[in-house]
Amino acid sequence: MLKRSLTLFVLFVWLFGLSQKDFSTCDGNIAISPNTLYQLKFKGKTGKDKSGIQEYCALPIQSNNFIWLNFQPPHNGNMSLNLKTNRDSILLFLFETNLMDCAMISGKKAQLITCEVRSSDDSIVPQYKCIGDKNYFIVLYVAKGKAPSIDLKLNYVPLNEKGEIIKDSLVLDLAYDKEIPVYGVHFRDEITGFPVIARLSLVASSLIDGTYRGSDILVNNRKKLKATLRIDSEGYYSKDLSDQLIPATTHHDTILLSPIKHGSITKLEDIYFAGGLAVILEESMPTLKRLKDFLLLNSTVSIEVQGHVNDEGGNSLSSQRLSKKRAKRIVSYLIDSGIEPERLSAVGFGNTKPIFPNPEDEEQKEANRRVEIKIK
Repeated sequence: MLKRSLTLFVLFVWLFGLSQKDFSTCDGNIAISPNTLYQLKFKGKTGKDKSGIQEYCALPIQSNNFIWLNFQPPHNGNMSLNLKTNRDSILLFLFETNLMDCAMISGKKAQLITCEVRSSDDSIVPQYKCIGDKNYFIVLYVAKGKAPSIDLKLNYVPLNEKGEIIKDSLVLDLAYDKEIPVYGVHFRDEITGFPVIARLSLVASSLIDGTYRGSDILVNNRKKLKATLRIDSEGYYSKDLSDQLIPATTHHDTILLSPIKHGSITKLEDIYFAGGLAVILEESMPTLKRLKDFLLLNSTVSIEVQGHVNDEGGNSLSSQRLSKKRAKRIVSYLIDSGIEPERLSAVGFGNTKPIFPNPEDEEQKEANRRVEIKIK
């Protein structure tokens, strides 16, 4: 399942539109994302520097003409900084702090990772180790009064506990227009937080509708939308999200996916049968098709289909037979759809495992009438 990232995405951000804060000060620092190209521009400040940077390094600082950036790596890893500028050179400072607190720098409690002169002609880009529970301030400086533009990209490679590269990431960047807001979807393992490559079916508007594949997916969007997201990934439970709000501004959603666990039981939502019969109603087809897709994607997974009914007269033999017939009917559908029979089994529990032993209304009775899937 693990695959090396095939591409890095380029997301152009005009910083004047990002924040009202003054990014030439530490308090106005801008949080940046890894492996993303930013177009920055100095403000040409001429005031006195009060940041405390001069206490760390002998490089000449004559003013407060800075750009302050911030990066918080989700995991241990390696990072490097690519810079391109129309100036001969700029000064770069990199600080590590325990907290995202500017007082740690002014109070001389930050660790200086590097202070160096950088130019577009640099053929070798230094690499630095970063720690997942630390914070990193990146500070760029040019002479006072100068306002050059600069392209910056923070390259970040996450590492696991063994120091091995986390390879299950794939960035798909379709946001090519820098003047249009960006909608980003990011898939992560809910336990480790690591990137997960998934297939996304997105239905919202013809502008962004489509099927995409990646761990980080970016598209341009300028409208407020309600979207349906269907997510599938090998080794993970499928996830469907309805009425997902997408604003007309730049917005990112991080979706956590649950790894498949043997022995786990999951309810199949929106499965309907004709009353008293093992006849699947048409309204159940979208869910059953999703189950079929899940099994096709995870070819090593076997399941047990468990049927349950709501028998107000107790757990009769007829209720057990009906629940098993319904479970077997779902198995038959899956076999007809191309799933190997040896991966499937059916069991009927009748009314032996009700969610509500004494249901008080139709909603509770409906909850007792259910189909569940057990990963074997």
